[in-house]
Amino acid sequence: MSIEIVFETHALSEDNERGLATGWLPGRLSAQGRENAAEMGRRRRHDGIAAVF
Repeated sequence: MSIEIVFETHALSEDNERGLATGWLPGRLSAQGRENAAEMGRRRRHDGIAAVF
């Protein structure tokens, strides 16, 4: 059995836009980050990915 791992960086957060690294704290996606996430979903929609973490 083989497992393929796909790595994508997180989308832009409000803290990132202010030049801050959120790290382990809860962050909120910015408007651009929400669009980034939606675009990633459209791009990966048919890739057969079983789980997202």
